[in-house]
Amino acid sequence: MHVAIVDDNKEITALVKLWLEQAGHTASAYELGEAFISSCLEHRFDVVLMDWVLPDINGDSILLQLQQQPDWNTPIIFVTARSREEDVARILELGADDYMIKPLHQKELLARIGAVTRRMHKSTQREVLDYGIYQIDMRSRTVFCEKVAVKLTEMEFNLICFIFSNIGQLLSRDHILSSVWRYDANVNTRTVDTHMSRIRKKLKITEEKGWRLSSIYQRGYRLEQFNPDKLIQAGR
Repeated sequence: MHVAIVDDNKEITALVKLWLEQAGHTASAYELGEAFISSCLEHRFDVVLMDWVLPDINGDSILLQLQQQPDWNTPIIFVTARSREEDVARILELGADDYMIKPLHQKELLARIGAVTRRMHKSTQREVLDYGIYQIDMRSRTVFCEKVAVKLTEMEFNLICFIFSNIGQLLSRDHILSSVWRYDANVNTRTVDTHMSRIRKKLKITEEKGWRLSSIYQRGYRLEQFNPDKLIQAGR
């Protein structure tokens, strides 16, 4: 799981990052709110731990900005020293998924992270995901391309689920490794490249079919959907 820590207190951030890594998660830390918002354009997080007061922009303002993004569905847990009932009620009414008052405790933090992600998965889980010419059957773990089942390995299926849940997002190779392979010691970034090439061929991902799986030099991959008719018109 990839967790973002948005807090300008370096000691707290270092401790929380240690707890997360000990639990097998990946953590990215941001001291400034604007830096975190910019990072969201390139990275996908599973959970965000947000302090209320930051040097440049407060956490409640960040929450409102993120909620304006149509595809934003990442759980946000506010982690702050504010303990007034009015503050807790206000931030939850604004859309925060949970609220923790500092000082933090390791077991409680990890339990709350697990709870919000389970709630999110239950609310978003569907048996068949429809992406036009592609359907992903989560129960049978089968992918269909133009109504024909595609023969896939277990890891190829997991990778397809991951990139289709992040359409339009630039995914770094490290992020893909941590999310799909969980940083297995036997794999490296070349493994990602090999699997992406296989998926592109097996799913027949082409611009003519309205899909593009781009390899972006030294940055990662992006899956995009668009209207192929516009490409034809532009070429005339």
